Amino acid sequence: MANTLAKTRKAIMRTFFLNSFNRDVVILIIISVAIGSLLAGIVAMAANSYFSETISTLVGEYGEFDLLINVREEMKEAGRTQIEKVIGQVFPGATLKEGPTLTGLTSFFVGLPAEYKTKQAYETMDSIFGSVPGRSGISIMTEPRITVRAVPEGARQLVIEQIMQIDGVLFAFRDGGSVTVIIKSLEQSSYVNAEIEKLFAQYHIIDIAFPVGSEPENAIRLGEQLADAVRAEKAAGYAESVSVDSKNNEMVYLTSTMIELKRFLTAFITKAALTPAAGVRVTAGDVIVFQGTAANAPSPGTAPEPDNVLVQVTAVKDDGSADGMVIQGNPMEMSNTQGYAVINNTIGELVGTASFHNPRAALGNALHETAGVVEQIPGIAQDAQNMTSIANKTLDNYGTSLTAIEQTLASLGNAGTTIEAATSGLANLNTGGIQSQVTNSSRAIGSVLNTLQVARLLNADVASSINELTVTQQNLANLQAGLSALENVSATARQAQSAIDGIVTNGNNTVTSLRSFDVSGTRQTLNDINGRLAQLQAFDTPLVAAQLQYLGAAVPNLKDEEISQSIKLLDQFIAGQVIPSQRLQLLTKSSITPDFVAPVIYNVVGHSNLSLYTSALGVIEPDPRAEVMMILSQVKAILAGMISLIAVILFLALDHTAIMSVIRRQRTVGKTLKTKGWRRLAQSIQNTFTAPECLYGMGIGALLLTAMFVLSGGGIPYLPWVGVPFLGAALGWLIANNAEKISPLATDEVIAGEALGLSFDEVMREIVIPNSRPGLLQTLNRRKMKFR
Repeated sequence: MANTLAKTRKAIMRTFFLNSFNRDVVILIIISVAIGSLLAGIVAMAANSYFSETISTLVGEYGEFDLLINVREEMKEAGRTQIEKVIGQVFPGATLKEGPTLTGLTSFFVGLPAEYKTKQAYETMDSIFGSVPGRSGISIMTEPRITVRAVPEGARQLVIEQIMQIDGVLFAFRDGGSVTVIIKSLEQSSYVNAEIEKLFAQYHIIDIAFPVGSEPENAIRLGEQLADAVRAEKAAGYAESVSVDSKNNEMVYLTSTMIELKRFLTAFITKAALTPAAGVRVTAGDVIVFQGTAANAPSPGTAPEPDNVLVQVTAVKDDGSADGMVIQGNPMEMSNTQGYAVINNTIGELVGTASFHNPRAALGNALHETAGVVEQIPGIAQDAQNMTSIANKTLDNYGTSLTAIEQTLASLGNAGTTIEAATSGLANLNTGGIQSQVTNSSRAIGSVLNTLQVARLLNADVASSINELTVTQQNLANLQAGLSALENVSATARQAQSAIDGIVTNGNNTVTSLRSFDVSGTRQTLNDINGRLAQLQAFDTPLVAAQLQYLGAAVPNLKDEEISQSIKLLDQFIAGQVIPSQRLQLLTKSSITPDFVAPVIYNVVGHSNLSLYTSALGVIEPDPRAEVMMILSQVKAILAGMISLIAVILFLALDHTAIMSVIRRQRTVGKTLKTKGWRRLAQSIQNTFTAPECLYGMGIGALLLTAMFVLSGGGIPYLPWVGVPFLGAALGWLIANNAEKISPLATDEVIAGEALGLSFDEVMREIVIPNSRPGLLQTLNRRKMKFR
């Protein structure tokens, strides 16, 4: 341990404090690093200054200008004059500089005073400089700034409001289709950028894509309905339709109105229900011609006539039938319903038949009929009130009537009792026996009369007796008839009594039921009805009837071809002008996935024939000027790194190869490889990496390159800092293995010097270094030489 410490102390003293060659090597390394770093730094700084000056000459110093106005080259003089006039009136104190002319456009740079750098001013720059002749565009150059692109139109205001709350933001504003953020200072740029990234991480956009043919009729309204449905889900919490800025964009209002107008016109155009012929299929968009009011039916091979009816297919059903709309002619007056295909304005083969429905005429008739009904409402209400009055009077007599019925039933009951008492005596009378006796007596009298009749022939005095007997017989006959009637009366009285009992029983039950009827409730209901009828009578039915008649007269008096042309014109304006009808965008929290909202969206849309995917709320676009400056800084680092590499290679090759050759001689003098075969080859390969001269070269190379990179700010693309020492070591290793070829050693002179008793330091300073490659070490060694 003591020997090791002693050797270490001796090496340190020899290297840093004694006048030894080791100290010469240390001084050489320090001077080499200084020269290499200085040279690399000067070249890199010169290149960076040149390019920076070039950019500053073109676009001004960093933060010097705020606006870039491009004007067509042929109009640049008039444009410059107008720009000067505008900034003199609106931005007093602003500076103007004419830039280069590229691709036929001349650039003008405008620097604004600090008091005019406001959100309102930046948002109205287009209108402020709108009078500049030949203007091709205006760009914001204020620095430092951050530009956020790909923000949906409906989410830009939310993004601006959120960004304005970030510390360090001066203001944010709409810049065309982007959001531009002006930052207070360059030092706060990184913080603001990080905060915006955090903001965007909280949200994402759910895009809803509809295939061709399944686009919604009113995408704006559907987007709002989808947002409301998603918000209704407790787990979602937040959702907004951001396809368009439905709150601030006047064009959106106009488009929504046009969409509704198109829907209104489509609802009132004459509809056709098509039934294709056997083997014929139609597709949406096909045009079919009908005879209409033309004199002749359509003839294949000819062009349709102006009086023909043309129908465009709008939808095809699963069973092959189709719906269409009339785009020419009046189908309501034609009797021939056969239709023919129209291809390239030429009538083709028979397609099928059709039935037509005109919603405009149906609506007009319905309104006129409704107006007639409304006019009858006052009379109907009056009649109903009269009926309620009669019903109230009936209810007033209801109790009296029930009492009279009860009294009648009681009288019937008494009559039944009387009949029962009267018939009870007859029930004990044997009228049958009396009738039998009367009959026998009548027969006996008859026999006597017969006898007396015979006797009368003999004695006329018996005539009076015959008459008396005849009268008696007649009385008996009357008595028999009376007894028979009396028996019938008794039977009828019993039947009457039974009927009266039934009537009384049923009448009592009926009276009981009638007594349970809610007279008061019915009277209250009638009074309520009477009150409503009074309100109905107070209603201004003549005004309503007049308005209905007005609406009936105001039904669109348009021809079907006029409606169809209007729909086409609206489609041309709506389609793709303001909103993409094939895509809707919902802004939600980033935790909400498409799979979560898919059932809700399918339910609102009514089908699942759509695609869902997510996208970022916005993309942060770096400042172009900052990007250029970053590129220049990278170029500066690359130049410094390349100069450092070249310097290390030169220093190693010119100064250190002689030292490495001496180290190699010391390692190989008097030593031979005793091994043979593959062991000899392995030993050679090992020496290639572990030989002292190789270790020296790798150490010096790593030290020189790392130090120069650090001091000069060098860098190599895709090479991390940890790789710089390894690159330097690789250069040192490569040169160490070729040291004798680069700087051959004068072996005879070295042997002679050693024979003369020269020390290692003297051999290196007097023999090796003077005979080596000319370089920095040789220059520094001249002051150490004794033999010149």
